[in-house]
Amino acid sequence: MLDFLPGNTEAIAATVSAILTAFALFAGWRSSRKNELRTEDVFDWAAEAITALQTLLLITIHGDPPIPAAEAERLRVEVLVKTSALTERGRLFFRNAGPYSEGREKPRAYRGKRPEILDQLVAAHQVACRWPRASDEERVRMRLVAEDSLKQFVSLVQTEVGRSRTASADTRRRGTGAHLTARMEELDPDRVANAWAQGKRLG
Repeated sequence: MLDFLPGNTEAIAATVSAILTAFALFAGWRSSRKNELRTEDVFDWAAEAITALQTLLLITIHGDPPIPAAEAERLRVEVLVKTSALTERGRLFFRNAGPYSEGREKPRAYRGKRPEILDQLVAAHQVACRWPRASDEERVRMRLVAEDSLKQFVSLVQTEVGRSRTASADTRRRGTGAHLTARMEELDPDRVANAWAQGKRLG
């Protein structure tokens, strides 16, 4: 074995060099591909969009709203503006689909059919616009539209920039899907009693 290695030094070096070259080419291609798809820019845009869509959903929740009325109105106007701007920014990443004969009189970026991922932002913008003058029944329907738009947007953008696997097996572990009420009932009674006593002392 010791006699074998010296005579094959050049062959081993050539093999290692080829492997490193192939790895460098792959890394370069992957980086180029990532830059071409503007993955980081799309991720930043999507994160802003999810915040706007989730904010709208919280505003439109029927019954006892979790946000005071004055703050909800301020946020509604903010969502109205943001969803409009995010739709236009999204056109930089997602072009309209054919047939481009539709809307041929429009500027090029607006011809054809708007992509589904942007439809979700447009729907949210329309909800934010119409919310103040909507009837109770319309508001229930708008809340459902807001919920559907959020979930469909997240589903679509996950396929675009989401990870296909996680770095840790722990974060891949399936959750229980437990509701808050169930989580509260599962708490150890002694722990609850101690927390209650501590809270009373602090109070």
